[in-house]
Formats: sequence, structure tokens, C-alpha cells
Amino acid sequence: MRALLLASSLVFATLVTTSASAQSTVAPTATTSHAPTTNAPLSPAEKAATQVVDSFMVDIATSQFEAARQLMTPDAVVLANAQVLGNRDAYIAGPAKRDAAALGATTQRELLHRNVKVGADLACVVSEKRLHGTPPGAQAALDILVTETMLLSRTSTGWKIAHIHWSTRQVG
Repeated sequence: MRALLLASSLVFATLVTTSASAQSTVAPTATTSHAPTTNAPLSPAEKAATQVVDSFMVDIATSQFEAARQLMTPDAVVLANAQVLGNRDAYIAGPAKRDAAALGATTQRELLHRNVKVGADLACVVSEKRLHGTPPGAQAALDILVTETMLLSRTSTGWKIAHIHWSTRQVG
């Protein structure tokens, strides 16, 4: 069960609260998508931040661990369901592999809502997703809602993930 909860990696904190921040909301979508369409146009900074978040999740789901690692700051912290999974390297070396296994090709991810706030040096991307399907080796179908918060820092090479928090709950 723990692997399924961690695998739902796909929380709710509003850390970026500046007058310069921008907000964009994604309307619910009926299709599974790694890069959902938006109702309102995103600013270039919002696009860049959400692209990092979406790329990171695709990299984890496809076991591209080094690519995912490169999208994180060295001191990034990853949490899930009130449990610290570790810093960047500890997460990539352990829990990320379990997440990838559970997020196999049979698990569908549906973005329900996204909120993006961008400041001068920080960005916050809060997403609500639904995961459903039967992960490889699982005895029961997975149907959970995930609230995901990723805080990003602006670096000399672009946005990098500095903090991830996933919270999950069963549907129904």
C-alpha cells in the first residue's frame, strides 16, 4: 500500500505570495495528459515552471531518473503523506524507483486542476490529479486523488524543483 501511495506522486501550500505573482488555473480535463491545455494563457515564467513540473513527472514515470534529478536543486526535499522521503539524491535512489514501477503504462493520470504562482525567484505549482488503473504487480485497481505542490527556485539555468509534497486519498 505504501508503494501505491508514494507512486501516486503525480501539497497544498501557498508559499509564494507577492504582489508580482501571477495565477493561472487549469479547468478539469477529461483526457489523460502530461501537459494539459489551459483556459487562460500562461506567462513565459509560468510556462517554464509548469514545464519543469510536467517534465519531472514524465521522467519519473518513464524511469528517466537522472533527467528527473537534474530538474531538482541539490538540497530539494521530497515529502509524501506526512513522511519525508529524503533529499534529491535519496529520493532518486529509492522512492522514485518505486514510484516509477507503480506509475507504469497501465496507470492513467488525469489533471483535474492546476494553480500556478510565480514571483521573482520562487514559483509554486499546485496540481490536483486523479490516478487510476492497476499498477504492475498490484492486486487491486488504484483510484486515488493526489494533491501535489512543487516549489521551484529560479537558478542561473532556469527553474529547479526545491520542494515536493504529495498527499493522496482514495476516491469514493
